[in-house]
Parts: sequence; C-alpha cells; structure tokens
Amino acid sequence: MRRGLLIAFLVFAPMGFLAARALPLPRREPPAGASNQPMPSRRQPSHEPAQRGVALGLFAEDVSFSYAPLLAEIAALGASHVALVVPLYQTHADSTRLRLHTRLSPTLEAVADAIREARRAGLEVTLFPIVRLSDPRTPDEWRGTLQPSDADAWFASYGEHLGDLASLANLTGATRLVVGSELSTLDGDMERWQHLISLIRAVFSGTLVYSANWDHYRDARLFELVDEIGVVGYFSLRDAQAPSDVATLAASWRRVGRELDGDLSKYDKPFIFTEVGYRSRAGATATPWDESSGGTPDLAEQQRGFEAFRQVFTLPASSHRRIDGLYIWNWYGYGGPSTTSYTPRGKPAAATVRQILLDLDQP
Repeated sequence: MRRGLLIAFLVFAPMGFLAARALPLPRREPPAGASNQPMPSRRQPSHEPAQRGVALGLFAEDVSFSYAPLLAEIAALGASHVALVVPLYQTHADSTRLRLHTRLSPTLEAVADAIREARRAGLEVTLFPIVRLSDPRTPDEWRGTLQPSDADAWFASYGEHLGDLASLANLTGATRLVVGSELSTLDGDMERWQHLISLIRAVFSGTLVYSANWDHYRDARLFELVDEIGVVGYFSLRDAQAPSDVATLAASWRRVGRELDGDLSKYDKPFIFTEVGYRSRAGATATPWDESSGGTPDLAEQQRGFEAFRQVFTLPASSHRRIDGLYIWNWYGYGGPSTTSYTPRGKPAAATVRQILLDLDQP
C-alpha cells in the first residue's frame, strides 16, 4: 500500500520537493551559495482566532480502527483544531534510522483517512509527528536525549518521514505541520535543520511549528526557522508534598506565564501550548510529564490542574491571554473514572476542558 501512496505523491506532490529530497543533507559545509545565517520564518504573527485544539494520538494497534467517533467527540467538545499525533520509532538514543512501527504506528493511509475524517468533522488539522524509542537502554533515554551516532544519517532518515507527512498534509488539507517535538539535544543544529526545513517548505504550503520541551524552550534555536512557537506545558506546579488546591496551582502557572512572556517575546511569533495535560492520578500536578504506569486514580487532581490553567490563560480577564492557541493532551483512550491516563474522556476534567475551549472562543 505504501508504494501506491508514493506513486500518488509522484503524480501530485510538487516536483521541486521530490527532486530536492534526493539530495544528501549537508555534512561539513553548507550547500554552495547558502547563507550561514538562520533562515527567517516567512510568516508574520497573525491575528487569527485562537487554536482551540485537542490532540488525538493515532495509537490504535488495530489496522481497521476508525478515529471518526473520537474526532466527532472532539468537535462536540468545542474544539476548532485537532493535532493528529504520528509516532515514529527508532531503537534507542544513538540510533540513526527511524521507521513507522508495524504495530504501534499508523500507516500513511490511516493518517490520510484520519485527516479527512477530521476535516469532515469541521476541524482544522495539525499533523504532529513524535519520536519514540522501541528499546531504550536506560529509563532516562527518550526523544529529548537523542545522540545519534551519525547525525547526517539521522537527519536523512527523519527527513524522509517528515517529507512523506508533509506531502500527505498538503494533499489532504492539513494546515499545520509540527517539524519536531521535544528534540532537546538536536534542536540547536541549525545547519541541518535549515536544510531540512527548506525541503519541507518546497512541498508543504501551510504553517510550520516546533514544539519544545517545557524545560528546554529557552535554548530551542529551531524557533528561529519556524512560523509558530510551541511549548509542551508539563511544568511542575508544586512539590510532591505541597497542597494541590487550585490557588496553589494557579500561582505556579502565573509564574510560568511571566517567564514565557519574557523568554519568547524576542521571536515576535505566535505562541501555542502544543500539549497541556494531566493524568487522572495522585501527584499529576507535581510531575505532569510522568508517563510511567500505575498510581492511584485521582480524578479531582486532574480537574484542578486544568482549572488552574484555565484561570491563568484562557479566562477573558486572565493575565496571560496572549497565547495563540493550545492543544489538550490527549483524547485517545477509553477514559472513565477508574483509569489514570491523560485522556479527560469520561472524567470531570472533560467539563473543564470544554470550558477552556469556550473561553478561548471569546474575544
């Protein structure tokens, strides 16, 4: 099936990209005539309505799974945008080859179907690839600690997959593409990123976003090359033994908001939270990034985390209303009161998420 889709790319995708994709990424020297200065974004900050977004992981292992019901739920929740999350896998942090996992990643056909279903539901689509490790060597290895043994080979492999997704996004009407997420050890390699992004712009006419990790966004030089700045919002809001009441959590979000305002104003570009989420388990607001299994279900703490965010960032009178959008992480999963997952489905937090999206829709 992949061959059939690539044939479609050959027919419909811009020929400039297909020719450029065959070129190797630069090694020691930039291509002839290239500037050593970062390539500026070609877009100016917009005054478009805020992106009222929800992320949906394309994580189903059943190849016949339809995302249409989940997308309908997201639209009914009040979202205007959806981020369709596509996991790309490599073996461990030193690996140089990425792949669509045969069981844990969607096929390109499944991605295209999900985009079309989202658009039928009235949602604007952000295509959001993330890198996952299939066999990390230590618990500390993840996409934020990648150290490929051959950087050129890694960027070439990553670029092939990003190019496929860019072509697919252009063909199916997705309006945004995340060029990378939480790649903290790689997002300062401006020479390689500049070359890769120039190829992506040749095929994708929409908006390019980089999603930096919450503890690294100050050093994410890749922001210089994209159109919108994204940050994943897993900031710790309290010490593990501290109270988790809304007032305490909101005070932490206000501090974070002031820091974001000061650190990112130099870019003069739209800013979005590419992920905002809490697990429905005890301690979620202390370590919101913790994806490990287990824990004690706590639906109220998840709801309080979202309510604190709402009070600081989306209420019409909030002090940090300058965000250009957000994406709630993550609608995929069964949900319900007995689970400790991130999804707000079937939990009290869903009502707060609905209010966040409604708040953002107000002038």
